[in-house]
Amino acid sequence: MLPDAEFDGTTPTPSGGLRPPRVPEPADENDVMREQLEYLIGHVTERGICGCAECQRYLRVRSVLLEIFSEPEPRPVRQGIATLPMAA
Repeated sequence: MLPDAEFDGTTPTPSGGLRPPRVPEPADENDVMREQLEYLIGHVTERGICGCAECQRYLRVRSVLLEIFSEPEPRPVRQGIATLPMAA
């Protein structure tokens, strides 16, 4: 076995060459987001809103996720648009 192989992550092959280190597959984004949400919810559940950085993240995420359920703001009416009589 080559002495440097254990330090640089390569592994020897039967033919005497080196195989590059194995790169793990990236994690599924949905799983990562779920884990982060569970972590933030657990933090707030255990400690309450204490004002730390984790609580601030929780409040930002909660606000964004609940945004869809808020009442839409009425669109302002534009002034100064002349109305033309409609043709019959």
